[in-house]
Amino acid sequence: MPAELTLNESQRLYGRAQRLIPGVSQTNSKRPPAFAPADYPAYAAYGKGSHVWDVDGNEYIDWILGLGPISLGYRYPTVDCAIRKQLERGIIYGLLDPLEVSVAAKLVDLVPCAESVRFLKGGGEATTAAARVARAFTGRDLILSNGYHGWQDQWTATRSDGGVPPAVGTTIREFPYADIDALGEIFRSAGDNVAAVLMSPALIETPPPGYLGAVRDLCHANGALLIFDEVVTGFRFSVGGAQEYFGVTPDLACFAKAMANGMPLSCFCGRADVMAVTENLKITATYGGEALSLAAADACLDEYRNNDVIAHIWRIGRRLIEGTNAAAEDVGHPVRRTGFPPLSHLEFRGETDQESTLMRSYFIRGAAARGVLFHPGGLSYVCYSHTDADVDVTLAVQRELFVEIEARRRAGTLAEV
Repeated sequence: MPAELTLNESQRLYGRAQRLIPGVSQTNSKRPPAFAPADYPAYAAYGKGSHVWDVDGNEYIDWILGLGPISLGYRYPTVDCAIRKQLERGIIYGLLDPLEVSVAAKLVDLVPCAESVRFLKGGGEATTAAARVARAFTGRDLILSNGYHGWQDQWTATRSDGGVPPAVGTTIREFPYADIDALGEIFRSAGDNVAAVLMSPALIETPPPGYLGAVRDLCHANGALLIFDEVVTGFRFSVGGAQEYFGVTPDLACFAKAMANGMPLSCFCGRADVMAVTENLKITATYGGEALSLAAADACLDEYRNNDVIAHIWRIGRRLIEGTNAAAEDVGHPVRRTGFPPLSHLEFRGETDQESTLMRSYFIRGAAARGVLFHPGGLSYVCYSHTDADVDVTLAVQRELFVEIEARRRAGTLAEV
C-alpha cells in the first residue's frame, strides 16, 4: 500500500469517543474497529456530491453514502433548498404540517401498494409498525421473517446478544429466501396463526422467476399479508421501489433511507383497508410529522419522478459491477462484485475465511489510502451524483489493489501488512 493517510484528528476524536460513547458509534456497522481504525478515516467533516472529506482534510469518492440514505448526493441543491425554506418557517408544531399531506399524496402516486401512508423516523420503526398492523388486521400473532429489519426486540429475538426476553422470539419465525417449498411447509405447520410474511424483495440475491409472486399467492391463500421491507431497495431499484421493478405488489411496504436523501424519515404504507386499523393502534411518534425531513422527502420524490435518477444509478452501478469483475478476471484474483447495480456487493473468495478477511481488510485500507471509501461489509451504494469519472478512478484503484493483493496472497504475506 502507499504511504498511510494522515488521520491525526480522526484518531484524536476516536480516542475521546472511546471514553464517552459505548461502542464509539450510534450505528453498529459504522464502528471504527470494523474499518481498521489506524488506517481508515473515522470522522467526516463534510460532503459534496459523491465525495466526502474527513476531519484531516482527505478527500474520497464515497461508495458508502451513509449506509444508503444518500441517494441523490451530499448537499444536493434542490433538497437542501427545500430544507432551508422550511427551516425559516419552523421544524415541528403542535399542529399538523401540510407537508404530511403533500408527501403522502406523492407516495400514493408513485408506490404501487400505497393507498395510504404513515410516517415515522427509522426503518426499524416502520417494519415494527407494519408487523403490528398485520397482527391487528388478521388477529394472528406469528410473523414469518427473512432478512434484517432493525434492532427492535422482535427482529433480534431469535439471535439475541442480550436484553431480549426469549418469549419474544415465539412471535417470529425465520424462513430461507428463494425457497418457496420451505415457506410453504412453514405455513402448513403454523396453521392459521401466520399474520404476515415480512421480507426484502431482493438485495444481493436475484429472486428466481415467479418467486415473489408465489410468496404473495401463498400468503393470500393462507389469510396472511405480504409486507415488503423496502428500506434499502426503495427509490433505488425503481421510483416505486423493488415492488414496481419486479411487478409484485405487497399488501404493506416500509421505506426509509433514500426517501429523504439523508434526513431521518421512514414510512409504512399499503392497502387502505389494512392501513385503516392504524387509526386505533398505538403507533405514534412525536417526530413523525417533523417538517425538515418531510420537506426533504417532498423534494426528493419530485427529483425521482422528474429526472433520470434511477436510470443514472443503474448505469453507473452496472459500470462498477462489470468493470470490477473484468479486472478481477484479468488479474486472476478471487473477488466478485455481485447483486444489482444500485446496490452491489464485493465478495472476496479466498481459500479460507481468514484469507478472505485479510484480503478484504487490505482492500478497504488500500482503497481509502488512494481516495476511495468502501464499507468492510462489502455493500456499495450508488447515488445520482456519482460520475463516470468516479467510476474510472474507482476501477483503476481496484485493479491496482487486486494486483497487490493477489501477489501477496500467492506469496503468503497478506497477514504481514
